[in-house]
This record gives sequence, structure tokens and C-alpha cells, in this order.
Amino acid sequence: MDGEMLEIKVPGSTANLGPGFDTLGLAIPLYLTIRVKLADTFQIIVKGEHLSSLPTDRSNLIYRSMEQLYELAGKSIPPLSLEIESEIPLSRGLGSSGSAIIAGLLAANELLGQIKTKDELLQIAAKIEGHSDNIGASLYGGFIIAGGNPELAIVEKLPYPEEMKLLLLIPKYTLSTNVARKQIPERIPLKDASQNIGNTALLAHYFATGQIEKIPLVMKDKLHQPYRQNVVKGLERILYYAEQKHFAAALSGAGPTIILFLRDFEVPYIAEIANEVAEIEGVELDLKLVTIQKEGPLIHRIENPTPTCN
Repeated sequence: MDGEMLEIKVPGSTANLGPGFDTLGLAIPLYLTIRVKLADTFQIIVKGEHLSSLPTDRSNLIYRSMEQLYELAGKSIPPLSLEIESEIPLSRGLGSSGSAIIAGLLAANELLGQIKTKDELLQIAAKIEGHSDNIGASLYGGFIIAGGNPELAIVEKLPYPEEMKLLLLIPKYTLSTNVARKQIPERIPLKDASQNIGNTALLAHYFATGQIEKIPLVMKDKLHQPYRQNVVKGLERILYYAEQKHFAAALSGAGPTIILFLRDFEVPYIAEIANEVAEIEGVELDLKLVTIQKEGPLIHRIENPTPTCN
């Protein structure tokens, strides 16, 4: 691909959706965009002040994911220029790391001549990420269910109510996945696990059959959200209001973003509740109203691209 640049856009994601811990995922229309071309010397260019914390050396997650596929192919990664832009806020539970892994693997796969299928890339990504809900949503788009075992990741797409709106309550502060995971105890009561299994199955059914009005009935989670309330400001209050006012709310991934699943007529009223909670809790929120992103990544080849200025 001499003289050519690859541009790859990967959607972000929200995972868990309440009871579906490490199992359910949705693609969202916030994109990570990377541009890759062969170069004389290695360089990573990060565009945007909000990405200033990203490493620009070979420890970068996108680059490491590319390197992983090259190693599996028995080849050394060539010198290249990698440019990174993103609409996905970092460490907010919106799939920034999952989209980075998918972007890196797709870029390497294109450079290597498409040696792997999408399903094969899923297996590699799952081993890097450790679970398949975020990466599955970013790779396939839409609404996915992830399962399988450590040796075989399985992701299936299901229909979803396309008219449903997602209101993202994105706080200014960050929360690392490791910190959020440490809040969850190693042992969970059997009755709590059983309730989550039932609610996850029903939630997937209501999504697939478009029964938006029934979704709030099965959003109750006992595996992770009760324990993460200590590190996510406003989560307990939002979940309380959701139960009282009969709307669907969940922590997005490990948080701290909270996601509300709404119908058009609910949006203005529920947005007011969200702002009220933010004021009470002393949290500055960025409210984003989106729909589920139907498709997965977009790949373009750009001939003779304009040189990038640092």
C-alpha cells in the first residue's frame, strides 16, 4: 500500500446494560478514527487535547494490538505513521479501549492483506481485552450478546428497537476499569446471580422484540452496580429515580457514564431529572442523546494523502 493511507473508524460501545454483566453490548455513534500509512520512521500523532494522556510510543494500545497480529502472522511490524482522533471520552465506560483494540487489529489485518476474517479477529481481541461485550459491539455494530469460554469467544447480533434513544450522562471525572472492578466482591449470593440471569435473558428478549416499555422491568442488577455506587457519583440516585418513574437506566460499562434507555416523549422530562441529580451530587455532566449505531467499523483507503503536520 505504498503511497496509500488507511483510515479506520470504529464505533464506541456501552456494555452490561444493567444485569447483563460482561454479556450485553451496544455500539454507539461516537467514533475512534485512526489513519495509518507506511513511513520511513515510526511515529504516533495524537490529535485533540482530551487524548493528551495517550502514549505516543510503542506501548500505545492501538499499536500493541497491531503488533499482536503481526506476531501471530510471524512477521515484524514495519515502520509506520499512526494518527489518532477520537470522539470517545477516555476512562468513562464508553468502550475506548475496546475500540482501540479493534482499530489496531483491523489496521494490521489490512496491511497484512486481510489474512484474518472478522470472526477470527474477535478471538484475538477477546484475549487482549479479557471479555467480549465492548469489542463485540464495536466490531459488529448494533446490539450483541457475548458468551463462550476463555478459549472461544462467541458473539451474536440481535435485532433492537431502532427508535429507542440513548441518553448518555457523561461526567467530567474519569474512572479506571481496574478501580471499578475492584469494587465487586469475589463471591455473589446465588439468589442475586439467579435474578441477574433471568433479567438478562428477558432484557435481550425485549430488545429483540422491540418491547421498549418492558425494559425498565428487568434492569435490576445485583452483580456490579450496587458495589460500584461507591465510586460513581449519582448512580444510586439515578437508579432510584428510574425505579420510581419507570424508566431504564444503567451504568455504562465500568462507568462513570450512566446510560438511560428512552422513548422520544420521555427524553425532555428524564433529562431534567438527570440535571437535577447532577446538581444535587455536585457532578458536572455532558448529556449526549444518541441512537444505537447499526454498523461496525468503516475502512477507507486514501491514495496520496496530504502530509500530516505536527
